[in-house]
Amino acid sequence: MERKKLSYIALVLTIIYGGLFAVIGDDNRTTYAAIGAIVVAIAWVSVGVLGRDDTDSPSG
Repeated sequence: MERKKLSYIALVLTIIYGGLFAVIGDDNRTTYAAIGAIVVAIAWVSVGVLGRDDTDSPSG
């Protein structure tokens, strides 16, 4: 997948994750922080691992 698309998706997930802290109750923040951080981290790692630049030639 193109790196630009993956970066955009990861950015949107990061913004939503940060914004939802305003609406999550205090009793659920620990669980939300742990699960959300894992999802955001996976999204950004995917950008680096799966993302292809426009100049990359398709392999295989």
